Amino acid sequence: MSIDQDENRRLLCSMSLGYTAYHVWALRARRERRYNIARIFEASSAVKRVRSELALQSLGEVGATTENIARALAGLEPNAIATGPVTGTTPLSRDLMSRAAHALSEGRDLTAKEIGDLAVCGSCGNLFEGPPPSVCPSCGTVREGFILFRAAESMGTLGPYSIVRKIEQTPATLRAIVEDLSDDQLQRRLGGHSLKELVGHLIDMDVVFRERAWLILETQSPRLPSGHPPTLGSAAAYNNKKIGDLLDGFQNSRQQTLGLLRGLTPAAWHRTGYHEIFGTIPLTHQGNWVVDHERGHLIEMAQIRHNLLQEDNGLGPLTLPSSLIPEILEGE
Repeated sequence: MSIDQDENRRLLCSMSLGYTAYHVWALRARRERRYNIARIFEASSAVKRVRSELALQSLGEVGATTENIARALAGLEPNAIATGPVTGTTPLSRDLMSRAAHALSEGRDLTAKEIGDLAVCGSCGNLFEGPPPSVCPSCGTVREGFILFRAAESMGTLGPYSIVRKIEQTPATLRAIVEDLSDDQLQRRLGGHSLKELVGHLIDMDVVFRERAWLILETQSPRLPSGHPPTLGSAAAYNNKKIGDLLDGFQNSRQQTLGLLRGLTPAAWHRTGYHEIFGTIPLTHQGNWVVDHERGHLIEMAQIRHNLLQEDNGLGPLTLPSSLIPEILEGE
């Protein structure tokens, strides 16, 4: 085996491990609602993915799909290789991680003033912060070939039609989750919160979203209020309310929100406001935010329903790894 092959195998192993680590850490950061820190991990993961792909190609392990199927059936069998450190290996990477560590020591995400947009060269894996160069200084790839991790897109890239369609579906999903459950089950706290508390929390956050949307649409570049309050910790009072009243409350709130959003022009969806964490963001960002927020809670609620039925049918509680259940924190 040549020295080049040895080095490429070491790079393949090192970069693949780094890709996996950063990818999993990004998922965890998103579950903790640390979106700017998640962007650091996601961009760093892309760096490792690009470089591992280059190493695999250099080893001659990538060909036509027919050949790749044959390779897959035969099974790639890498040698065990000492890789050395696989994360935090460049000055910019270490600087970004140090900023994240400082923010976390204060119990928060990075703010828009503390981190810029990130970009990764799709050809060589170079990482950039701030406005990317017109061409990569290492390999000459044009900016259009970069992978972007921008704050304005950190919540997702759903367009107006998809955002409206998804938030239209939430009331029916909530009714399906609580259907045929007793009041005792609806008030029981599994995993820290009851189904009633979670429905109430979604009402609160729909109001926050509608307020932000109204400000963006009706004022020039407003400073958007934080998601505090309301937090899940303030939702305990909802346990004393009837589930029918809570569901009707969410339905009424959501109809007001949809009334504000339906029929908006593309230009209206791209009006902007300023958010402390994300910086200057369009209304589409906040639409993606509410979709992401509700999706996490709906998964959590479906799991609670499943566990309640398991418990009350005498089968005992079903305990799943915490990694399967999104942890929904505040600070949006």
